[in-house]
Amino acid sequence: MTTNPTHRTRLARALADATGISYQKSLTLAADAAEAGALPSRLDPAGMRRALEMLQQHAVGAGAASQASALEPRYYRLAQVVPGRLQQGVPQRVARAAAAGVPAVRSWGERDPAEAGAVMPADSDDGSGWWQRAAAAGPRPDCILPDPYPPGHSPGGYLPLDRALDQRDATGDTARYHRALEGIVRREPRDIDAWAHLGNYYLDLAAPDRTPPPGVPPAGERQRRSWLRTALGCYQTAVSVAELALPDPFGGFLAWGHLDNRPFLRALHGMALALWQLDRFEEAEQTLLNMLWLNPADNQGAREMLAAVRARTAWEDTAQEPPGRAGREVRKRAADLACRLAACTGARQPARIPHSGPLD
Repeated sequence: MTTNPTHRTRLARALADATGISYQKSLTLAADAAEAGALPSRLDPAGMRRALEMLQQHAVGAGAASQASALEPRYYRLAQVVPGRLQQGVPQRVARAAAAGVPAVRSWGERDPAEAGAVMPADSDDGSGWWQRAAAAGPRPDCILPDPYPPGHSPGGYLPLDRALDQRDATGDTARYHRALEGIVRREPRDIDAWAHLGNYYLDLAAPDRTPPPGVPPAGERQRRSWLRTALGCYQTAVSVAELALPDPFGGFLAWGHLDNRPFLRALHGMALALWQLDRFEEAEQTLLNMLWLNPADNQGAREMLAAVRARTAWEDTAQEPPGRAGREVRKRAADLACRLAACTGARQPARIPHSGPLD
């Protein structure tokens, strides 16, 4: 209920993070709205989102700027997103990749974000400010990340990750697949896609409703969070390796339409999911804003995740299926997204990735 002080406190923290106003001012706005009967009667996840949207309008009307609009027009590097909170082993992995040499990002000329706006969904102006920030920056370089495997590296362009996926799908042996991924990143630490897939492997292990593979006992909460941290370390490695190719500061696009950018965008998406499930909301939010800055067309549905993260909705709450027609729509959307994810990642079968958006 809105009289619950814990709910008000949680709402005030979310409002302060979303608008940049002080926590005390946010708490006052939440308390005044509750006393006036302006808040939803239930502050469940849906009610919390509605309350936050309403309070944001009041805060902006009082002169507060949204966090997104206050950000500089650039990509925020991992060291700024998770200051001092890199997972164990990440710096050493990135040092190995740097020693192998990472070419600089390539630019294919300039691109106007308004071109992406022409195909944006109607709800792109969702009050968070991310699209206004991208549009206000004007034209900027349209860039492509380097491929760690030079032309002719493998016959027919068949990469080590392709072989690992083929073996997994042919045998169903996930333990062998895991060993193959570890072998790939050991031999080629610059393989961002392999790091991202390794992160996906541990993220999937941490799923509360997942049936564990043979030989793996059911996970308790402590083990689940350990797997989430391991997944986060893989994603952080992928992101950091990609950043070796980027100038600092970097203000360009890394659009989903360029295939060599997709491993990095997938790693950012996985990192946001892991941070969210670990209740590291501020870091998850900045990661999602980075995704939207780099790829305003938002092929991965970051803006949908952003609304829930800003409302400080627990990831487990968003996984609960709505009843009736809404539930059927969620199930249909999840099935469609799984199939499209399989096509985009190179997986040979639908994969379980929670809270992903449209991928093409």
